Order: sequence, then C-alpha cells, then structure tokens
Amino acid sequence: MLLAAALATRAAAQAPRPLLPIDFTRSWEHRALGKPVRARRALDDSAGLASWRMTGTGRLSIAPVPALGGERALRVDMQLFTGPPAPTRNRLPAVTLSRALGGEDWRDYDRLSLWVRAEATGFPTVPLQIVLHNDGEEKVPDRYGREGIHYVTLVGDGAWRQVVWGIDPLARDRVTTLEIGYWANKMLAAPEDRVAFEIARVELQRVDADHHTGWAPAPGTIAFSHTGYDANGAKTALASGLASRDFEVLRVDDSALGTVALRGTVDDVRTRLGAFQRLDFSALRAPGTYVLRAGDVTTRPFRVGPDPWTRTVWEVLNFFYAERCGFPVPGVHGVDHVDWFATHGAERVTMSGGWHDAGDLSQGVINTGEATYSMFALAERLRTSGGDPALVARLLEEARWGLEWTLRVRFDGGWRVAFGSHNLWTNGVVGDADDRTVEAKNNPNANYIAAAAEALAARVLRADDPTLAARSLRTAVDDWEAAIRGVESAATRHTPAFAATRMELASIGATASLELYRATGERRYADTAASLARTIVASQQTRPVGRELPLAGFFYTGPDRDTLFHQFHRGNDQAPIVALASLAETLRDHPDRPAWLAAVARWADYEKRIAATTSPWDVLPAYVYRLRDTVEVPDSGALHLATRASYRAQVLAGLSLGDDWYLRAFPVWFARRGNYGVLLSQAKGLAAASRLRGDSAGLDLARRQAQWIVGRNPFAQSTLYGEGYDWAQQYSVSSGDFVGALPVGMQSRGDSDLPYWPSQNMYVYKEVWVHPASRWLWLMADLLGGPR
Repeated sequence: MLLAAALATRAAAQAPRPLLPIDFTRSWEHRALGKPVRARRALDDSAGLASWRMTGTGRLSIAPVPALGGERALRVDMQLFTGPPAPTRNRLPAVTLSRALGGEDWRDYDRLSLWVRAEATGFPTVPLQIVLHNDGEEKVPDRYGREGIHYVTLVGDGAWRQVVWGIDPLARDRVTTLEIGYWANKMLAAPEDRVAFEIARVELQRVDADHHTGWAPAPGTIAFSHTGYDANGAKTALASGLASRDFEVLRVDDSALGTVALRGTVDDVRTRLGAFQRLDFSALRAPGTYVLRAGDVTTRPFRVGPDPWTRTVWEVLNFFYAERCGFPVPGVHGVDHVDWFATHGAERVTMSGGWHDAGDLSQGVINTGEATYSMFALAERLRTSGGDPALVARLLEEARWGLEWTLRVRFDGGWRVAFGSHNLWTNGVVGDADDRTVEAKNNPNANYIAAAAEALAARVLRADDPTLAARSLRTAVDDWEAAIRGVESAATRHTPAFAATRMELASIGATASLELYRATGERRYADTAASLARTIVASQQTRPVGRELPLAGFFYTGPDRDTLFHQFHRGNDQAPIVALASLAETLRDHPDRPAWLAAVARWADYEKRIAATTSPWDVLPAYVYRLRDTVEVPDSGALHLATRASYRAQVLAGLSLGDDWYLRAFPVWFARRGNYGVLLSQAKGLAAASRLRGDSAGLDLARRQAQWIVGRNPFAQSTLYGEGYDWAQQYSVSSGDFVGALPVGMQSRGDSDLPYWPSQNMYVYKEVWVHPASRWLWLMADLLGGPR
C-alpha cells in the first residue's frame, strides 16, 4: 500500500491530460465498411448457431436479447478468477469458439464479416482472435503461425460493431475450421471485473479487395505523403492506371472548390520494379493545404510548409503518454504494475514506470533509454533552433518520465533490466500469485544506452533543474564505467533481440562517451570515444563488391569483417554513423577526423546508391547478402523458425549484384517480420550524415523514408495511427488504439522481396512498438528546425 501511494504521488507530479481523439472517418475500417458488397453468403443463420463449440473458461449460450433487428446471437460470459488463478497453461482465463466447415471452398469470397459486441468492466480492451484454417495444398495458418490469424481490439461498451477481415491473400480452397478466441490478460481479477461478448451475422462477402502485395499502387490510386511535403524539398506522388496525362495541384485551404496552384504532366516511369506514373510538383513551394487531381481521381488533402512533420511529433508523444506505466492514463488504467519487481540479490525495486514496450506490457532500459534520449535530442534541437516552446516543453515532460524510470530502476555498479517480458495486468497487491520479478544483469549495451540518455539529460536540464541534472550526470558516470568494464554475452543480456555486435557496442559506447564529454568537458571521455571509433571504421567495407552493381560502405559486425551486419526487427543501422558524425562535429582537431568523415561519406553514398534500386519509391533497401552465408543457418531448430532453404530462397529473391552478392529491399527474416526499426534507423543515419555534409539531396532521401510510412507507398496507406488516411487498427491488445502509434513495420510476402501489407492484424509486423516511435522522434531532430 505504501509503495502504491508513493508511485501515485510521483505520477501526480505530472497532471493527466486527455488522449488525442481518434477521427475514425479517416481510418481504413471506415473506408472498408463503405465498400459495396458484390455477393454474400451467410455462414450461420439462427439455426446454425448450434454448430459452434466452445472450450475454455467461460459459458456459451444464446444471447437473451436479440441482436440486429431480431437475430439470435452467440454469447460468451468469461469466468474470471480472483484467486487461485485459472487452471490453464498460462494461468489466464481463455476461450475458443470453433465452427467446423468440412473443407469448404471460399475462393468466390474475399472478406469475412461478423458483428460483435463486448461488455467489459476492469479491462481497457476486449481483443478477439479470428483464425481461418485451410487444409488445401497451401496450409493456413502458415508455418510461422502468422498468416490466417486476425486480431480485432474492441472496447467493452456494449455497442454492436461490424468487423471485416480481408481474406483475399489467404489460400481458402479447403477451409476446415473457423475459430474465434479470447484470453483475459488478468491472472487475478477484481471482484467487480466482468467480460462478455456476443457474435452475430457471420458471413462471407465479395467486395473489391484491397491491394496488398507488390510495388505498384492499385490502378487509379495516387500514393502521396499524407502528412505533406517540405516547402523547399522534392514533392512527388506515384500512381498506376491513371487515364489522364495531366494533373493539377489545387489549393483547398482558401477556397471551397479549390484554386489551381500548379499544372503538370503525368510521367510514365519504368524501373526494375515495374511501370509507374509519377506526378512531380516540386516547383510548388507556397505553404498551404492542397490536393492532387488527375482526371477523375483526386487525393485527400495534404500540407506543404516549412515543417510539415511537427504534427507527427505531437502524435507520437501522445502514443508514448498512452503507453506510460505507473501512471493513471485516462480511460486506460490507473497506477499499474507496482507488484512487478527488478531484483538483484536481496534488493528489489518496482518496475512500475517508464513506458510499456509494445502490444504487450513489457519494459526495459534499452527501449526506454533510447526513447528518453530521442526526446531530449529533439527538444535540444528545437530549442536551439527557435522551435515551438510548447512542443519543447511537451518533449521535456515526456522525456523526464522516461528519465525518472531510467534513474530509479537500477542497482549500483551497472545492474539493470535491459528487457522484462510482461503480458498481463496485475492487481497491484504485493505477495500474491500475479507478482512478477526479473533479475537485473550487467550488460554493457544497456549501460551505454542509459549513460547516453542520462548525460544528454544532464546537459539539457542543467539550467532548468540543476538537482535532477546533477543526479542524472552522477548516474551516467556510474553506468558508463560499468559499460566499459562489462562483457556482452548471452549471460549478460535478457533476450537475443538486444544482442549487440562488437561494431554496435563500439558505436553506442562512442555516443555515450561523447555525451559525457559534452556534459563534463573531461578529456577521458573524448579519448574513449575516439578509441572506440577505430573499431567502427575498421568494421566498414571500403572496397566495392559485386560485379554488376559495385557497392562499398556497408558494415560488418566487427573489424575482422567476417560476418555482415544484418538486423530484421530492431534496428541500429544509425549507430556507427551517428557516432562518427558526432565525433567529427565535436572533435574537429582530432587526427582521426579525416577517417571519420570518409567512413560517413562512404556509408551515405552507399545508401543513396542502393536507394536507386527501389526507384521510383527510393525506399532504402535493407542489406547486402552473400549466398554462401546460407550454410550458417541451421537446417532446423533455429531462432524464429529460420531454415536454410528459406534463407537461400530469400537471398536469391533479391537483386543480384554479381559475385555471390545480393541486395534485398527487405531483410531476410522468418517468423518475426516488420522493417520500420531497420528503415527508420537507416533514415536517421542518412539524415545525420547529410546534415554533417550539407547534403540537401541526402536529407530529401531521408524525408522520403518518412513519407513511405505515411502514405507514399504501394498501398497508399498511412501506417502512423491517426495520421493521414486509411490507417488501420494495429495489434495493441493490452491497452487499445492510440493516435501516434507506429507498428513494427511493413513486411515482405513469403520468401519474396515484395512489399506485403494485408488488412490482417497480427503480431509482430502490425504490433505497436516504442522502438520505431522513438526512432521517428530521433529522425525528426534532423528533419525539423535548424539549417538544412
């Protein structure tokens, strides 16, 4: 009780604010529900409800109140447990509804529709899992347990809602079973907690299916940056199937009908990715709100201005605020997880605080530390360039929330929790069955990340809050010293996802050392940064490889240059470039500065060169690969269900560079997919390099990566929730939907190198995650404010 009261007092130091409202009229779901239904087939009439079977901790019945104009509905009342926990494998209440279908052929239909209503007390969301089982030549779900599974997150207000799932990408020639499942993520419920849901009018439909695979936009669609374009930057949109050979840009913020601001020609473009149409309106520079019109196709409005990305910063900060742990987030939860503890020997400290990590409720200093650093970095950049004081204040407020956790959840000598997995709401009572603990470890990667955030915070807060700044600096020194002594190994990290290669560790260490040098002026930190930089420089490929498209500038995992640096989930591609660029800016008289500048230039030129292979999108490809590295992948038993055959097929699906080298737009990956961590890390590195070099073309290319995320992509869909248009619900099953959420990222289909973005909502690619959100804020430190 005393612990909960103390945390509530801490949370009260920052007054709760309402979350940003969600304008569902701009969502994918709103557009999908407006589509004409060409054909339909009911799976269940009133009599057919008896075909459903249920297993689990609940009660199945026919709803006592008719649904939707008199129809009968299935009702499930969950059995919750106040103690002891549920008699299930994970001790959580769960049910599965199952409807046997006997191998039906559903190929004449491309959408599943059902009506659902949920009632809940004590839970912010009611997420339902819908699973389609196909037993034809192609099995569904797939071997990774991703394709054929769709989540919809409901609010428990008792209202009926139509749920639709586009099944066009799925094999459905022999459908055997349809399942609907739910698990309650509370092990010990409060006495007043309740969950129930009802289902009615389950039917197959045929509509005009959404575009979901490939590089070309759907015919008659214009893909543009929904957020807008920098006034002085390049401005292009891409399309296919436009009948008109001309287009207009109409200004719509000062006229109901719009006034023509610019006319242009629709250019035909053919690249290795296919045929496209390009609308180039770079000559438009006047700030305002505009639409593009080509014949009878008109886009929705977008902005042109000096800083069109500012709104997205407010939105992403809203997401972080909604993800706060240990804070009463309005409409979501109160002060939570006070009975979750980091431990070190006989010591323990509550993990409550900071931000939840993703669609689950995990937490750790690597993601919290990086987010804190990004917020302070952006605040510092905006403040020094005369940015909006209100935005600076908001950034500092959220950054302080992360800093408080980073300073508190640790033990002397560098013992920290890099990552603690958590997926349930606890009851806040210490000493019962739903308590969780995670053992602290002494990991140099985690300590460098914490030290960097703390040292930057000390400098930014020194004038406004000298007491907090001094505490932050003392802790940064302790963390840095622990990192210098530390050993990166399986024994010192909490998860393989946060393993740091020798090149990464040197890069992150150099950045932390520079932050301490800037905060203290002590030369030992600068000397350490310069020493670590030698490892970075020695890890780069300096001579071109590949006969057909020679490339150099990419990195290996270390100076031996034996293993290529690849990632597929989290991204740290920015780490060597940010470190070297910061060194070149800070230590201008250092004898190694020419080597730092040369390494940055090689990498930036490499990124610009490979971006040309995805023209006209110019999205940054993932990595170069060697086919001979296939032998390094186990035949079975590998992480994330990797197989040697799939690795080989994915490499061969990339662009051949010659001499056994290949370039892929997307990473080689397996069960865990989604590339925004990699893409935004690359964009951050490119932006930092371009600022250092005064390269406006490089900054434009970095902006194009942000534009890809908010609509200038083959699916013409914004993937930043609440920003732009056609953003869809993401996998946020614990807390719900929030403006500003970014998913793990776009994926490729199967073993191909083709973009794939189905309406299916499934982890991890559509799971909300603070990692790409923090990378977005860090990128904005280069794209917003200050000289270009």
